[in-house]
Amino acid sequence: MSGHPSKPARKVPPSASDSGRDLRADARRNRDRVLRTAQQLFARDGLGVSLDEIARRAGVGPGTVHRHFPSKEALYLAVAIDQLEQLITEADDLAAAGDPAALFTLLAQMMASGAENAAVKSALVAAEFDLRTAAPGVAADLTRRVTDLLERAHAADVVRHDVTVDEVMALVAGAFAAIRHADAETSRERSAHLAQLILDGLRPQPRRPRPRAKPRVRAG
Repeated sequence: MSGHPSKPARKVPPSASDSGRDLRADARRNRDRVLRTAQQLFARDGLGVSLDEIARRAGVGPGTVHRHFPSKEALYLAVAIDQLEQLITEADDLAAAGDPAALFTLLAQMMASGAENAAVKSALVAAEFDLRTAAPGVAADLTRRVTDLLERAHAADVVRHDVTVDEVMALVAGAFAAIRHADAETSRERSAHLAQLILDGLRPQPRRPRPRAKPRVRAG
């Protein structure tokens, strides 16, 4: 024990962790439209976009946005959670397809999503929000999907056998940092190239042939 008082967990903003499943169909459609529009505008124009502008671009009234997302903070968190849910759906589709190398497809999608939503993630970090705390069920569901695809990849010998799911998730987080460090968030091609370099480290390395022994030269 360090003796320092523990920092209280940040309270999840109202509506941020509500996926909208309990809403009426029309309200759910409006919420989803706002989320997609906000994600696109945040990625393209940064976090300075106002809630009223998001409402205008989404084709809904400002009251609709403020009703679902009372603050920018709530919208940031909802966008991030929505991205996790989309990745879970992608993971389920990949698992159903049965490709043993689907792990690499999912990880590439996770890295691309992280790069596209880097500004939102940075805002959440600055506000001391952790998705694993704010949406523990969604974060755990995604980790379970990654674990399942990793086990399939291990069984098919398409990934290194010494790689654990914790290491895979750490690599994904490291990829976000590498993409930000290289200022590649705005270039899909460059961020995809960096992601591929990182993913290649998970693949089994081909065995190198042993060098042939040099023939001995007899003296005299």
